[in-house]
Amino acid sequence: MTANTLLTFYRSLSRHKLFAALNVLGLALGIAVFLVLTLIVRYESTFDRWLPHASQIYRLDSIWSLPGETPKEYTETTFVAFDLLRQDFPQIESGTRIWSPGATIKAGSIIDTDHVSYVDPGFFDVFDLPFVQGERLHALAPGSVVVTESVARKYFGTTRAVGRTLQVNRDGKVSSLAIAAVIRDLPKDSTVAFSLITVITPSVKEGVPSFRRWGSSSGPIFLRFHSPGSVEQVRRGLWDFVASRAAGPGENQEGSEHPEDQLKLVLVSLPDTHFHDLGLDAQVPGADRRVVLSLGTIGALALAMAAVNYVNLATARSDLRAREVALRKVVGATSYMLVLQFLAEALSLVGFAALFGFAITELAVPVVNAIGGWAISIDYAVVVPAMLLLVVVLGLGAGLYPSLVLASYRPAQVLASARMPGGGRLGGRLRQALVLAQFSGAVAFIICTLVVDSQVDFLRNADRGFERDGLIIVKSLQTSGLSDRQNSILDALRGVPGVVSATRGSREPDSNSNNGTDVSIPGRPGPNPSMLYETVGRDYFQTYGVRLVAGRLFDANRVVDDSAGTASLDRITKSAPHRTVSTIINMSALPVLGFADTEAALGRHFSLDGDPTLNVIGVVQDVRFMSPREPVSPEFYLYSSGPIDDAQAAIRTHGVGREEIMQRLETAWRRVVPDEPFLAQTADERLEEFYKPDQQHARLFSGGAILAITIAIIGLYGLAAFSTTRRVREIGIRKTLGASTQNLLLLLVGQFTRPVLLANLIAWPIAWAAMRAWLSGFDERIALSPFYFIAASVAALALSTFTVAGQAWRVARAEPARALRHE
Repeated sequence: MTANTLLTFYRSLSRHKLFAALNVLGLALGIAVFLVLTLIVRYESTFDRWLPHASQIYRLDSIWSLPGETPKEYTETTFVAFDLLRQDFPQIESGTRIWSPGATIKAGSIIDTDHVSYVDPGFFDVFDLPFVQGERLHALAPGSVVVTESVARKYFGTTRAVGRTLQVNRDGKVSSLAIAAVIRDLPKDSTVAFSLITVITPSVKEGVPSFRRWGSSSGPIFLRFHSPGSVEQVRRGLWDFVASRAAGPGENQEGSEHPEDQLKLVLVSLPDTHFHDLGLDAQVPGADRRVVLSLGTIGALALAMAAVNYVNLATARSDLRAREVALRKVVGATSYMLVLQFLAEALSLVGFAALFGFAITELAVPVVNAIGGWAISIDYAVVVPAMLLLVVVLGLGAGLYPSLVLASYRPAQVLASARMPGGGRLGGRLRQALVLAQFSGAVAFIICTLVVDSQVDFLRNADRGFERDGLIIVKSLQTSGLSDRQNSILDALRGVPGVVSATRGSREPDSNSNNGTDVSIPGRPGPNPSMLYETVGRDYFQTYGVRLVAGRLFDANRVVDDSAGTASLDRITKSAPHRTVSTIINMSALPVLGFADTEAALGRHFSLDGDPTLNVIGVVQDVRFMSPREPVSPEFYLYSSGPIDDAQAAIRTHGVGREEIMQRLETAWRRVVPDEPFLAQTADERLEEFYKPDQQHARLFSGGAILAITIAIIGLYGLAAFSTTRRVREIGIRKTLGASTQNLLLLLVGQFTRPVLLANLIAWPIAWAAMRAWLSGFDERIALSPFYFIAASVAALALSTFTVAGQAWRVARAEPARALRHE
């Protein structure tokens, strides 16, 4: 019986090759899309879960509620709280602080920069990282360092690096650290990142204010707990902890009688940080949970569309097998036996499509990783059983209705009829409803793709308030050991052929600066507003191409413009007491400072905790160094003729290609600073990280739209082929009665495209709601123009018309005599 069933199935497929090919292709594409997007969702949703005991590790975040500002959460927390937490909460099993400043690393003739993570001795009790060489027990001894495999290979050409020595230059202080252990490179699905790890020393604590002051933060604190119950106990006690431990005067306190009104400590589970960190001040940007869920939804919809496509074509094809079913019933086959046979055929067809779809997935994974920056892979131990389950569910679910339709045919009616049954009005309406559902999803995908592409293009070309073309950012200048040589370095860079101007500043493109301070406004009651500040050097606004709106720019020849030569407001206050210093504000600062317009701001004063007084000499346009999702903050600028802490150099070039100007700048740099590496990027390269996530989304939506419309077109083509074949005699009669080819062509195309037109009524509201929610996450965004909706509808209608036109044209041009003889 099995052999007979397989033979019958083979004959059915061979007689209707087109339907078989369309079924397999549509299902394979749907399964491949579903698998790839499911792998992406799994990758994004399992960040940090590779780490042992990841569910027991929590990060301590700070939420600051400053006067006049909305509460803001930071991933960095004051280090002074760490020891006090260990004293007050015995539920904490272990913990560590992580301070990761940049440093210059030297091994032999190799010099490079990297981040050195200074941690507490309990670091490896929290992060149980895999060791390649060395012993965990002595890895964090004073004077030792732990490096990753990639760091060991970079400096020594091998991972067998235990016992070798690295020279670390941090803030001009050089120390030699012996490599005590080598750990594996962390997987890409990690929110934490480590290159070099060493223990916190007393000298480090002395130089970092966060170890002494509650109001200063330098890095994250991670805690490991015994159980979920311990976490809840600590959560409930954090409010009282801040109220008691941070109150009162002194260097270790915040100085407020009620610090709990300003500072709140919260625990965030390590596996949750990947989604939680979106929009926070995190070194590793978080992922948008809504986007990840959208990808999963797209995958499920693609699979559903493929299943709908299968049901549609299988239902249409079942009419062609009506006489086969009738004859088999006449010779004794029961409806139960026929249902089992047709379900077995459906499972076989879905199984073959699944193999084809799995092969497409294998080919697509490397491409998807390259496009989206993921590191997804196929875990066969998980994917293969899931595929088998998918085949069973999809085969039974999609094959059940066509099987029941076939098994329900009555032999006498079928054999007595002059033509094959067409499923009646119910069958026709069902097929139209399925086409309607498919094209609703396809049109929605096209609309979303057009909107996402337009938003990404808008962001790339939007005015950021400064000229990006020809601008190069030199990050190497921020090394503290170069503070006294900043001016001589800039003079050397200015002399490079092709350089128009050069400057420095304490911020840079791609920076979400936390350099904020409260300012007081004379005669204005209420809480003092908080503003960002930036210390800049000579020709700053000219080099960046920032437009002056009103007033004047800084003048190096005016003493009143010089803020005493440092980016630290503490030092400015100490070095410039009881004096007035010039400042320039941006446009966003006008309403915060209470100025009606730019002219009203000129000559007005505000102060930093009362001393010194800042006199507004100019207003410049807003400069957007941060993510396009974030609004521009109110900011004031101070001029410095001396060293600037954490300075970045900006070089304006003209008429020279990127590679050539980079080589010239590096040559000039090495003449002045041979002991520090030259690190530079164009402004566009620095900003690329802001665009990359949305570019990935645009590519995914484009791929989803193409596949969705492809699957829908496959189904429509098969349905058109089936319907036109069944209507040959009808067409012959119409032509005999005087219908022209053009009339028939319009009739057939109109009937096939009617569901496509109706699909817009469903797709438009869905796409509008989805894109409105997505665009709301941007500070600057495009408008939801009707163009996107109309263009998507026209594209879907044109494709569907082109798809069915060939079939309709073939039937409409048939000779009436030959058509009337057709059966």
